[in-house]
This record gives sequence, structure tokens and C-alpha cells, in this order.
Amino acid sequence: MSATEARTTETDVRGELQRRLDLLSDFECSQLLRLFDNVSVGQRFWEHEIATLYNERVKFRSLRRDEDAGPPVPAAPETEAGIFAPIPITKSVRTSERMVLPATVATQLSVAEALERRRSRRAYVASPLPAEQLSTLLRYAAGETGHTQGYGYDRLPLRTFPSSGGLQVPELYVSIQSVDDIPPGLYHYQPSDNALELLRAGQHGAFLKMASLGQPYLETAAAVVIATGCFDRLRWKYGERGYRYMCMDVGYLGQSLYLLGEALGLGVCAIAGFMDDALEQFLGVDGQNEIPLLLTTIGVLSPDG
Repeated sequence: MSATEARTTETDVRGELQRRLDLLSDFECSQLLRLFDNVSVGQRFWEHEIATLYNERVKFRSLRRDEDAGPPVPAAPETEAGIFAPIPITKSVRTSERMVLPATVATQLSVAEALERRRSRRAYVASPLPAEQLSTLLRYAAGETGHTQGYGYDRLPLRTFPSSGGLQVPELYVSIQSVDDIPPGLYHYQPSDNALELLRAGQHGAFLKMASLGQPYLETAAAVVIATGCFDRLRWKYGERGYRYMCMDVGYLGQSLYLLGEALGLGVCAIAGFMDDALEQFLGVDGQNEIPLLLTTIGVLSPDG
């Protein structure tokens, strides 16, 4: 491209940018100016400020408010054959090896005591976790508690954690590494009957340690709970704003794991630093409609804590 052509192209671009600026309201211009003001010299905001751009995009002021626009969110997804369609609330896994977890046990602390004592605990001893304790932790952190009517259905499942629109975006996977009477392997948690569904047999602690940038307690934990978010369960109703809600819902679940672990005398530690592509491949998820968001280690503590 010649110097003359380059100047002409630059002029066209600047002219087009000015034309588009003239279409913006004073408020929209102030937001754009604030975004530029917050950028350091030489930094391109579209590469380094994507969180800011997302936050601005999903604010409710961006929704149309004219009378002909209709409601901002749909009342229900399309239905088919009496099931929740097109996005099921619970994931169905086909496996020949399925294990219903044993009966739950009583916890040692009240809710108030668990909240007061809660800490991230990473120092685990090489003792197997009783299966009854794992059952208690999963059942009360993420299990079903009943059914209700909603979105045109009579048996919409209810869960122990709150979720946006009651759409239950989190899915749980469990890497069993040292639990009594449960063979090591990667399992999917089925909340309807507090069961584990085998996806891949074997010890996976070393892989999880590697995928989490060398954090050693992923390998020494008795179990690692992996929470994903199924964005499609929220997208049909909330659009892009649903991504916020998905992260909040997984956070509620993470707190439940913490409190139950504390009440059972177990060590619990949440981890959000991991290599996404590796974990997506490990779980067999696409990283777009189902996204790994949180790992939580569960371990046995020494008697002195």
C-alpha cells in the first residue's frame, strides 16, 4: 500500500468513527470516554479490558424498553414430549458402572459454628475418606430436595443450593483418589439419587496437580470435586447476562461444600487456577456450553487439625 493510499484509508476510518460517535447519546459517549481514560498509554482496551466491556454490555440499560419490544426474557423454553427442552436441567451420563452412595451421617457442627470456623485447609493426611462422609457432603451440598411446578412442568427438581431462575446451572464431577469402598476414578455426580457414575477409572490426582499449575494438595486430597457451569441452561432466558448468574450459582455451591466439609471435620480448599483446555478435555466438555469453573479438594485432616 502506498503512502497516499494509507492516508486515504486512515481518513476514511477516522471519518467513519466520527460518524458513529455522532450516533451515540451523551451518556454513551461518556461511557466510551471513561473506558479510554482508564487505559494506560499503548494498551489496546479490546485486548485487556474484556471484563469491562462485558459488564457494560449486559447492564439492563442496554435492553429495549419500548412497548413493542415485549418482555426482556422469555417465560419458558420450548417444550417437547413433556421434558424440559431444549436444555435439560440435569445431565444424563451413560455408564455401565454406577454407585449409589451410602446413607448420610450427622455433622459435628451447627451452621453458625461451621461459618465461624470455616477456613481453606490444604494439609491432608494419607488416610482414606469414609464413603459416608463423602455421601453426606455431596447430598447436602448439591442433592435434590424435592420437586415443584415451573416453566410448565410438574416435576421441576429442587436442589440444596439456590440457582438463578431455578435452572441449576452447576454440574459436579468427582475425582475419587482415596475413599473407602469406592474405586479410584473420575465420576459424574447424579443428584436425583445421590449416586456416582463412572466416566474414567484410575488415579487422576497427578493430572489434576499438573492441570492446576502444580498445586500439590490436588494429588494428596482424598477427593476433588469439579464444578462446571452449563451456560445453555441460562442463556435461553437471560442471554449474555446469564454468564454472571452462572458464576454466582457455582459460588453458592462452593460455599456449601466448604461449610459441610467444616461440619464433618474435613479439609476443604477451593481452586480456580487451572489450565482450562486440559481440564475440559479431561471432563469431556466443550468449554463453551459447559465450562469448568471451580475445583474443590476434600481431604482428611490430622487429629490436631
